[in-house]
Amino acid sequence: MDGIEYFFNPRTVAVIGASSKPGKIGHECFKSMVSGNFRGNVYPINPSVQEVLGKKAYPSIEDVPEDVDLVIYALPAKDSIEIFNQFKRKSVKAVIVISGGFREFSENGVLLEEEILRIAKRDGFRIIGPNCVGVFDPFSGVDSLFQPYERLPRPKKGNIAVISQSGTFAVTFMDWASEENVGVSKVISIGNRSDVDEAELIDFLDNDINTKVISLYVESFTNGRRLAESIRACSKPVIVFLASRTLYGARVAKSHTGRMASNYLIAKDVIEDCGAFVAEDLQQFYDVSKCVSLSKSFVGKNVMMITNGAGPCVVAADLISEYGLSMVEPSEKLVNLLKQVLPPYAIVSNPIDLTGSATSKDFINAVKVCDDSQEVEIIVLSIVFQDVPLEDDFVKQLSLIKLKKPIFVFAAGGQYTREKFRLLHESNIPAFQNIKNLVSSIDAVVAFTKKGKI
Repeated sequence: MDGIEYFFNPRTVAVIGASSKPGKIGHECFKSMVSGNFRGNVYPINPSVQEVLGKKAYPSIEDVPEDVDLVIYALPAKDSIEIFNQFKRKSVKAVIVISGGFREFSENGVLLEEEILRIAKRDGFRIIGPNCVGVFDPFSGVDSLFQPYERLPRPKKGNIAVISQSGTFAVTFMDWASEENVGVSKVISIGNRSDVDEAELIDFLDNDINTKVISLYVESFTNGRRLAESIRACSKPVIVFLASRTLYGARVAKSHTGRMASNYLIAKDVIEDCGAFVAEDLQQFYDVSKCVSLSKSFVGKNVMMITNGAGPCVVAADLISEYGLSMVEPSEKLVNLLKQVLPPYAIVSNPIDLTGSATSKDFINAVKVCDDSQEVEIIVLSIVFQDVPLEDDFVKQLSLIKLKKPIFVFAAGGQYTREKFRLLHESNIPAFQNIKNLVSSIDAVVAFTKKGKI
């Protein structure tokens, strides 16, 4: 069966279990659908109420006055069989099953999940889930999430597509992206993945004009060979976060989605051999995805660091070496050019240490010289935004430079620093609070460029 496009571009949506009570999952799913920019009709299905959020409610999907492309199911698992048997009459093409209580819950849940899949195959519709938060697509306005906007601000339109077996990780990725002003093309929580799986979604997203990078969180495998083939064949960068590294993790994964995990080291080797970047943790998974999303292609390994606080550069230098990148050893010519534009207290080496007295002008002058130098291929700024000599509009000044070289920023801090991250990302300059993730992200962009995927 095909039909995956109906999860993202339906003409009509019905929310089964749409409650009129705030806080109920069915209510919040319906509220998310009507709060976005979805242009089609959204129908609440609930025999116990007359309306939901001002929209007429229908006792069953069969009472809806037109065919329904997408169903969001938010009722108990025990009610699913009877209701799923109604879908053929309304020409349903796709169903997102938010509800749990299926394979991950009990032997009876396994039977229920197998039966709804049998009905789907018989009647020609596709299923995402069960036991998931579903789909968020900022381009079409599809939003099945039951997390309200005030608790989970939605990210802007972008080019990262996230596929996650964990609804929690999908929501976390969205929250971080929203806070940092990073865009997504789609977020897909697949839960038990009774039908649609990661491999099919990768194939679909490989042809999606809004997607540049595909980010995948995996706990276990239904068809590992098929997944590996889809990653190998994908023309876009794929970043993977593998969980279940230990026996205990595998046990938790099985209780989470009802499926056993594979051997972590074997899976990691296979996925890396297929050309994906395998992240070590959730933060690196997010950071590398963000960096690949914002970066243009480049091939190079010679890094020049510029800073007003050199401590983090010591750690960065070790990591640059460990990842096979190189620290620029500035020539006498480059040193002289830098000294001509920098104050006498600046230490011109690598890093170029502008000290805590650095102003925006000092940073800008150093960046311009390095950007023009053939010795430098990558520029890394380690910035203490909290230092007073650095003017508040530094990021704006930096964004006005038409850079030829890729530039990356490390900065650690709280709210003020995070606000600067939003401005940097608006200018497609990746910023990081973790030095290792910065260096590994550079390495990933170089590797994907060499493979022709950026």
